[in-house]
Amino acid sequence: MNILLLEDNLSLNRAILKVLQLDDNIVTSYFDGQEVLNDLNIKYDLYILDINVPNINGLELLDIIYQKNSSSKVIIISSNNDVNSLQQAYKLGCLDYLNKPFHLEELRIKINKLSSEKYNKLSLIQLKNEDITLTKKEKDLLVLLLDNRGFTVTYKMIEESVYQSKVMSMDGLRGLIKRVRLKLADDIIENIIEEGYAISDD
Repeated sequence: MNILLLEDNLSLNRAILKVLQLDDNIVTSYFDGQEVLNDLNIKYDLYILDINVPNINGLELLDIIYQKNSSSKVIIISSNNDVNSLQQAYKLGCLDYLNKPFHLEELRIKINKLSSEKYNKLSLIQLKNEDITLTKKEKDLLVLLLDNRGFTVTYKMIEESVYQSKVMSMDGLRGLIKRVRLKLADDIIENIIEEGYAISDD
């Protein structure tokens, strides 16, 4: 999964980053809310947000993220144990709320469950009442494109997420795109010249 992490405590930030990377997640970590705001043109599978961070707090960012995409998945982590923060977070649309201190393994289990649910949904898909089976790479590519619908999925993102950071040849990628197009629809995936691919948000 492509995950954005916002946590201003250096040691906790690094600890969460290390645990999440054990499961091959791609994690971009931040310490400052303003930095996250500047990066919201990129769509992530999951946002993990601390509330009490510099400049723009996690609840404000949660609201902005959901205004941009109401299907976004956000987990709040915070030392704010008051009911008001909890109520506000869920009202704004957070998926889960973890009070600090928490076990890192608990966060890892929750994220692995989300990842499993997402991938299982696309093992077998239906198009015009016809069952279509996808290989793992085809499924991974389609998940990546759908999760970033309306945005360009760069070659680097595909290499990291679909090819698990192994060397990716352009011929191999074009072949993969062609197979997915043949199974679904020729015009479903748009070629963004010299950048990557995209699925329209229409």
